[in-house]
Amino acid sequence: MTPLFVIPDDLPPQFGGAPALRLLEARGRVVIYPSRAASEAELIGRLRGALAALCVRNFTRFTAAVLDSLPDLRLISLSGTGTDNVDLDAAARRNITVCNTPGASSVSVAEHTFGLILAAARSIPLSDRTVRQGRWEHRHGFELQGKTLGLVGLGRIAQHVSRIAHGFDMHVLAWSFTRDEARARACGVEQVELPDLLERSDVVSVHVRVSDRTRGLLGPAELARMKPTALLVNTARGAVIDELALAWAIQEKRIAGAALDVFCQEPLPAGHPFLGLDNVVLSPHAGWVTREANERLIRLPIENILAFLDGRPQNVVQK
Repeated sequence: MTPLFVIPDDLPPQFGGAPALRLLEARGRVVIYPSRAASEAELIGRLRGALAALCVRNFTRFTAAVLDSLPDLRLISLSGTGTDNVDLDAAARRNITVCNTPGASSVSVAEHTFGLILAAARSIPLSDRTVRQGRWEHRHGFELQGKTLGLVGLGRIAQHVSRIAHGFDMHVLAWSFTRDEARARACGVEQVELPDLLERSDVVSVHVRVSDRTRGLLGPAELARMKPTALLVNTARGAVIDELALAWAIQEKRIAGAALDVFCQEPLPAGHPFLGLDNVVLSPHAGWVTREANERLIRLPIENILAFLDGRPQNVVQK
């Protein structure tokens, strides 16, 4: 029987017509849906009979109910590193392998992170708006040289952010659940506990996945530890931060501002408090959006499927 490979969520279009797709088409039938499934039932219908699902966007949720309804599914290959849209426990119980693409967009996200840091530190988006409105106004920012950057997490993206920060002559702190002294030394960062990092940092940058341990990791008590002159940057996942607590902290000048690429609800809904704050820089979950990262994010999940078919699964996600 010819294997069926389904891409249930190619929106905006990314895989349709991609040269790397021919490698997958040589091994089976490929079906691409250029839209979101409107319901869980529709998603199940799209994936019925599929041996492998290639998931492009993390809005497609592989819940236990979805997985229960797909007895032929053996592999979920994710384009990107986030796994918060997959019930990993349910997948393991059903012998469904889950793979992602570590490192595919690390450089792009790290560079975007620093772009957000500079934009917030120097009020660049606000200055752009006011100049276009015919207003010539100056706002005091701050230099990054000699300041302290705190990295919440020390994975691939954070490691690259640390290298960029050293180029600005910043002192870099890092915290992670797994304390890895060798990695910290290689990155030239000082490992500290999270409260210490929050209290000492001029810029706090978030680089952890969403999990039961990290959801709401930075809430009111943690934000209260930050300096009133500090910035909070998030290019990881929105749910790591309590958004209402962050908006309140900025409104009350408990911290100086934020720069955010990710949100609990995407797109950001009308009326969200972040939209009314001039000292919050916003971008549309675009940290990975470069030509180079896009090419890797197309090729690598396809290579994961091919490796699985050849009996040598790679980039398997461990819970």
